[in-house]
Amino acid sequence: MNNLSMAFKNLRKNFSFYALYLLSVSLVITVYFAFTSFSMNSVMLEKISGDGRVESMCNVISVFLVAFVIFYMSYSNRFFLRRRTKELGIYALLGYRKSRMLSLLVSENILIGCGSLIVGLVLGAIMHKGIVYGTTALLNLSIDNSEIPFFNFDAITNTVVFIFLIMFVMAISNALFLFKTSLMDLVRFEKSAEKRMVFKKTPAIFGFILIIIGYGLALDIFRGSDSLWFTVGFYPTGLLTAMLIAAGTVLFIASFLPYAVQKSKQHKKTFYTETKIVTAPNFIYRIRSNAKTLIMLTLLSAATLTVSSVMALSLFYPIAAVARIAPSELEFRIEEEGQLSSAKLLISQYAPDDSVTYIQTDIYKVTASAEKLPMEYSVGTSKGSAENENIFREAGFECISYSQYISLLQAQGRNDIAGKLSVLQGDECILVKYQPNADGSDETGSIYSLNINNGSIPLTVKATTLNNPISFANSVGTMVVNDNVYEQIKLSTALESSIISINGEVIEDNEKLFEDMSNLLNNSPYLQGHSHRVNEIMSANSSTFLLIGFLVVLFFIATGSILYFNNISAVSDSKADYEILSKMGYSNRKLMRILRKQILTFFGIPFLFGLIDCIFATIVYKTGLMQDLLGNTITLYFPTMIAVALTTLIYLIYYFLTVRTCYKTALKD
Repeated sequence: MNNLSMAFKNLRKNFSFYALYLLSVSLVITVYFAFTSFSMNSVMLEKISGDGRVESMCNVISVFLVAFVIFYMSYSNRFFLRRRTKELGIYALLGYRKSRMLSLLVSENILIGCGSLIVGLVLGAIMHKGIVYGTTALLNLSIDNSEIPFFNFDAITNTVVFIFLIMFVMAISNALFLFKTSLMDLVRFEKSAEKRMVFKKTPAIFGFILIIIGYGLALDIFRGSDSLWFTVGFYPTGLLTAMLIAAGTVLFIASFLPYAVQKSKQHKKTFYTETKIVTAPNFIYRIRSNAKTLIMLTLLSAATLTVSSVMALSLFYPIAAVARIAPSELEFRIEEEGQLSSAKLLISQYAPDDSVTYIQTDIYKVTASAEKLPMEYSVGTSKGSAENENIFREAGFECISYSQYISLLQAQGRNDIAGKLSVLQGDECILVKYQPNADGSDETGSIYSLNINNGSIPLTVKATTLNNPISFANSVGTMVVNDNVYEQIKLSTALESSIISINGEVIEDNEKLFEDMSNLLNNSPYLQGHSHRVNEIMSANSSTFLLIGFLVVLFFIATGSILYFNNISAVSDSKADYEILSKMGYSNRKLMRILRKQILTFFGIPFLFGLIDCIFATIVYKTGLMQDLLGNTITLYFPTMIAVALTTLIYLIYYFLTVRTCYKTALKD
């Protein structure tokens, strides 16, 4: 029987064992081919990247992608080589030369690789088409999808050459392993593949302390400008925190967990149960023999959860902040006579007049005196990259009336906020905050004396709010005052500006209208649009999130597959132990319970540690790298919660798949 026939026979007889390996490698190739096709899609890149930013990101992501594919296929090859060592030892006893055994391994790898490559290319082409259609629809791009071929032959060539190079390197690695390993080592290799790690009390405690210090350092960011994140620097402190947590995780898993289980043996009543007396020693053995793999999985899980949750938060937060940055569907400052009439005439071409609301808000700038004035009193205007960002803004409160404030909130669809407000008394005001104070305080109860021509008006801040009715491009330091006070200010103060706020469902998400309005207003930097700003954010960030999404998918494939293979290997090694337990009177139901607990432990440790790391990393990211325009409410973390929930679901799918395969391996074969 030639090697190719033997390879076919081995794959056919052990198809259930190789099935997930084939699927996992196919998924890796799918993602790689889809990414390569996308990065070589000149039609798409010309539409979404005018400054070369996407191309640069593709180059960076490709480095991670190549490294991942090499790592994953090498790990998978090592895993299956380890599973075959006893079989290879038997072949050696039967007189097979090592060159023939190597030829058999190469044949099997070629068959699996070719099968995975065919599946990966087809699925990758479908995935690439889906990405193109999705991006086109999301960004409203004018692309003729027929111009983009189903198969990009340059990408196919790149993928095929890359995969076969990896297979060639794996063949060399297998050859080195076979020719330097003796017959006895081949037979015993499966039981001693990883060097066992010894656990001691001192490193166990030290690892726990390092983790606590790392988490404490992460929470230090809440001290604001006094924290190490600001005094020392964000990135040095972040690097130190990551190193402390990583080192602590290594020591905690390798020493503290088995040490804690070892100590639990002293409690005889809880230890000597029909389940724990089996699972605890098995747990200690697996920790000691697979500590490196478990540590790698824990760090990989932390990276998977963190990247997915940060990506979700990064996508959600800017869009949610648009409610403050541009609260009205259209808004502009009247700079010339007749602009409002021209704007109404233009909008009437897109929507009936009775379906659109026009509210004119006259803003009066008033100086004030107090022991301490808020940051908003003197902060400059802000619109990110707008031209008016650099325009000097004189210090003062920009006053609007309470009735104008209510009308604007209602027109913007924020009736719930308007309904909760109580009428202002003559000496009360509401201060609109640009962002929450870093120390958590607010100006409620503060008294500011507004300076007007015939004296001053002392006003007490009844409440502060983040619900600004006018965009920051047109008003910062907005103060809502009683209508009577507003009339007094109006009589004695020069008009600062008149802002037109336009709202209505019929004009939402109309980029053509915004473009025409911009032309009408001579590209005024004071023109703002809610839907337009959302579209800008989506257009600017979609490619970034798409590329990061490739990495997240790879993390999921890697973490789940390695957990699967590692547990299958451990159960296969212990198959004789389960047979002994069965002969001792353990029912299949009890053996299944033992299997579930063992597998759950090795799924749970990476996930729980990764989840804790993800929580602290997300807090640091949100607090240190994102502008605090929306406060710190729990609703801001809903996208992160959704990302974690999806990750948990994927882990559960892998878990139940692993349990099912382990049942078959340990109890039914």
